[in-house]
Amino acid sequence: MTRRVRTSHVCFLVLAVGLVLWYASDPLSRFIRPGPPAKSGKTHLLILSSWRSGSSFLGEVFNQNSEVFYLMEPIRHLWMSLANKGPELLQRPMRDLLQSIFLCDMSELKPYMGRSKFVSDLFSWIKSRALCSAPVCGTLPGLGVLEETHCSHICSKSPFEKIEEACRSHSHVVVKAVRILDLKALYSLLEDTSLNLKIIHLVRDPRAVLSSRENMKGLQIDDRIITRSQKGIPNATMVMQEVCQAQMRIFNASLPLEDRYLLLRFEDLARDPISYAADLFEYAGLKLTPHMQFWVYHNTHQVAQKDQGLLKYAKDAKKISQYWRQKLIFQNAKEVQEICKQAMNTFGYRLVGSEEEQKNMSLNLLSP
Repeated sequence: MTRRVRTSHVCFLVLAVGLVLWYASDPLSRFIRPGPPAKSGKTHLLILSSWRSGSSFLGEVFNQNSEVFYLMEPIRHLWMSLANKGPELLQRPMRDLLQSIFLCDMSELKPYMGRSKFVSDLFSWIKSRALCSAPVCGTLPGLGVLEETHCSHICSKSPFEKIEEACRSHSHVVVKAVRILDLKALYSLLEDTSLNLKIIHLVRDPRAVLSSRENMKGLQIDDRIITRSQKGIPNATMVMQEVCQAQMRIFNASLPLEDRYLLLRFEDLARDPISYAADLFEYAGLKLTPHMQFWVYHNTHQVAQKDQGLLKYAKDAKKISQYWRQKLIFQNAKEVQEICKQAMNTFGYRLVGSEEEQKNMSLNLLSP
């Protein structure tokens, strides 16, 4: 009997030591921060992309749904505050900040903000319908473009804590981020069952991204951060190399995620916005109502520019996705093709061998 007891004790100790060693050998387990018990039906969605890839429109599609609490680039506060640390060292702090935001704890934002007294202190707050309506302030119309002047007048001085109240009152929390450069940093969030987190990874033809960047101001600080350039403004080659490598890192890290990751090309969304919006909503556990279908169609087909409810940049989305073919200098297109060849092959973007091919609009540059 005594021998049996001793044997069982030894087995227990061996098992306990084995569990400790297994835990210590798993670096991912050390970063898991368990959240509160999962709420029934609570879904969190993170839109990952890069600058000038159409993510603002995709975010706006979700923003139009009354069940969604949407924030546009909230982690920008951390990114700008800790810019001197380099992009790799910012990935885990951004992960922790995202977790707090998804749990509707906005206090974690405060150390990275110059002030956090009012709702309007949050970057791009006015782009969120949830922050321009009750319980933050007076209710705005249920669907359509935000009247930003009106929202700013009645909502900007609402207490910062109202953001948390608005977040808790919605079944879905959607965040758009273009500064996450490695999906592996988010593994612990994806394993946290209390979050029910899903990823939409939006990519765009690197040649189109470059063309859009050539006409966009205000990206100098971000470009210096991602290229680790402390003096001057990095050239387009350096920036596009980092952008394409980041998109490949995200894609490669998605392979174990199965149904928690969805890859989307901007060109496909632009080509058939209604069908893809319906698929995206189904993926997120939402319904694309007839009113939402109307909004998506009229904001992507330029059929009624003056109709109320259209975005300021409402145009023919399919044409927009191909503008680069007429605007971008072929030599620049050729250079970015070389830099981003792996990403273009992976995501199904066909290369062009001449300026004639680039400008031949009958030539389809998308692989299935």
